[in-house]
Amino acid sequence: MVARDSFDEAIRTFWELRPGEGPLRPGGEPFFFPGGPVGVLLIHGFTGAPQEMRPLGVFLADRGMTALGIRLPGHGTRPEDLRQVHWRDWTETVARGAETLRDRCEHVFLCGLSMGGVLALYEAARQPPDGLIVMASPYQIRDIRLRFLWLLKWLIPNVGKPSSDLQDPEAKAERVSYSWYPLAVVEELLQIIRATTARLPQVRCPALLIYSRSDRAVLPDQGWAIYHRLGSSDKTIHWLAHSGHIIPEDIEREEAFEQIERFIRRVVAQGTRGGAER
Repeated sequence: MVARDSFDEAIRTFWELRPGEGPLRPGGEPFFFPGGPVGVLLIHGFTGAPQEMRPLGVFLADRGMTALGIRLPGHGTRPEDLRQVHWRDWTETVARGAETLRDRCEHVFLCGLSMGGVLALYEAARQPPDGLIVMASPYQIRDIRLRFLWLLKWLIPNVGKPSSDLQDPEAKAERVSYSWYPLAVVEELLQIIRATTARLPQVRCPALLIYSRSDRAVLPDQGWAIYHRLGSSDKTIHWLAHSGHIIPEDIEREEAFEQIERFIRRVVAQGTRGGAER
């Protein structure tokens, strides 16, 4: 069974709201499952919340690992909180989460969904982990309207989100995500994607990429683009057939989780420390 969330001073800081943020909505809370010497940092996606990574956290904790699911600034509260966020707020939160696990665990893995995977890649280039798991992350956003973002963000300050492509009806009904977001925050999303894309050749730790051929948000070629640009020689891409974009909550989550557990155990057994390939 998974231990109850356990806190100390460093862990507790992840529950703190930034000035002007809040309150946390149900499912917006970070989570921490203390376990063994293998720690996994779980990073949710754009406009999502820690809840979407919690099933994976429970799975890993039930198998003796330590799982920390962080909340990215501006998320899990109110959509308007995204107006005050800079992309470096996200990268700094991920770096702090990784360092928190390094202080507690012998091995640290980064695992992110969508934008969370982009942030995991960015952090892996900055401070190599033992291994990296990326799920449904974009390489770039193709939309001709982005050329006019500088104008559109003033004309259309807020935009609604399309309905989720989750195939699991129960998960879709319980989904924790914003229904709209400020258009200006898309600039921050584009900035972190561009910064990460430029750093992909610097990522040299073992990497597992998981994508779905049925994902309507991130098409398969995005996964291949990241795969081919990664500097790591130990890299694998695993394809799901039927899931939507939110892989950790969808109908093939067990398959994805098993792939993640197998990857983590193999890397730990091989004793490869991220960054310097031997």
